[in-house]
Amino acid sequence: MALAQALTLDHRQMSGLPAALNAHAELQGWPFRCDPDRKFENPELAALCELWIAKAKGDIPPRAAFDMRALKPFVRNVFILERVGPKGVWRYRFRLFGSQLTQLFGEHTGRWLDEMVTPGLFQNWLACFDTTVRYGQPMRFINYYRTQTQGFLKGEFFAAPLAEEIDDQPLVLAATYVGFKDAAHSPLD
Repeated sequence: MALAQALTLDHRQMSGLPAALNAHAELQGWPFRCDPDRKFENPELAALCELWIAKAKGDIPPRAAFDMRALKPFVRNVFILERVGPKGVWRYRFRLFGSQLTQLFGEHTGRWLDEMVTPGLFQNWLACFDTTVRYGQPMRFINYYRTQTQGFLKGEFFAAPLAEEIDDQPLVLAATYVGFKDAAHSPLD
């Protein structure tokens, strides 16, 4: 059964997920906002989104549809997460973490999301990826990163669910491109 069909949300509830996530993010002071319209500024992210839609064929595509040949134009900026564990206490593990991301954030392939981010930011990332899985479609996020070497960076990222390979272990395909923070558009300022 496809992940989107397994969810108990109706269409109205599904369409309201991004707005609810943004409202919660604003209340929490989280450094991101979601744009479900997928108006990517970065052409690579727009192309990755189009690739996901083409491979979906009306359903959530499998991980196998995104082999290294398909991901080649994006692979330096791609990460793939798998959600592991029982409902409500799951964790996300990085199955792939691109080389450009490794330069910015360190190597995280095989590591858990909660090992990568600070406890203060963990809930925001968890909300992004859980919402992506529940939404069942690609999403666009704008995020603001703080790194030890680069200070504040602004990132645009794509996130989309992939079909489960193992029951109750959905995957998330994501890619991000970062640059220096544009304070005029920061949701944090």
